[in-house]
Amino acid sequence: MTLSGELQAPQVVELWQRRSEWWQDDELELSDITILDSAGLALLVKWAKATLARGGTPLLVGASADFYTLANLYGVADLFQSTPPNTEDA
Repeated sequence: MTLSGELQAPQVVELWQRRSEWWQDDELELSDITILDSAGLALLVKWAKATLARGGTPLLVGASADFYTLANLYGVADLFQSTPPNTEDA
């Protein structure tokens, strides 16, 4: 699943209501996220815990340094595996 744009409270409400569409994915692409707040982080934590509970590995692709600053602040960064954003020119 690819998430893009803002990941703040209004978007979290919409994504939560549609979670049956993407909740079973073990990988989330975040390189197009422009803004992330604590509500967005909370959603990602719930997804990661659900993924771990079913035996998956929550993988974030392209999570920003801002994401990890916030995740470290809240003590949840260790829930996620990650890969850096693809910065190669096509």
